[in-house]
Amino acid sequence: MKRVFTLVAMAVVMLGGNIRAESPEGADIEFQTKVVDLGTLSQDDDKQLVRLTYTNTGDVPLVVTEVRTSCSCTTVRYDRGKVLPGERGVLNITMEPAKAPVGSFYRVLQVYSTAKSGVQHITLKAEIEK
Repeated sequence: MKRVFTLVAMAVVMLGGNIRAESPEGADIEFQTKVVDLGTLSQDDDKQLVRLTYTNTGDVPLVVTEVRTSCSCTTVRYDRGKVLPGERGVLNITMEPAKAPVGSFYRVLQVYSTAKSGVQHITLKAEIEK
């Protein structure tokens, strides 16, 4: 009996080494685009509002923790809650042409989140006229 128990225990240990529970890979983020082209704008134009959607392509909830802009002419609002796998979130970007310099306008938004792919960069571009 003792020998049977030992053999069964060894079989369980050996098989257990080959059985793995699927562990989550992590959250990931995919944007509808990474370049937002606002075209040609005048400094007299109204604020430009852009609704940029993203999807959590991972298998655990995603949280956008911070979005940094590279100038005071651009602000971003976003939900700070969890985005479940397969669901979408939104960055609401506001660009004020009156505060932007004349000429070619390129600004990079840095999107920090719990995504395994790390910091994402979104480019906002326009041609600003006086």
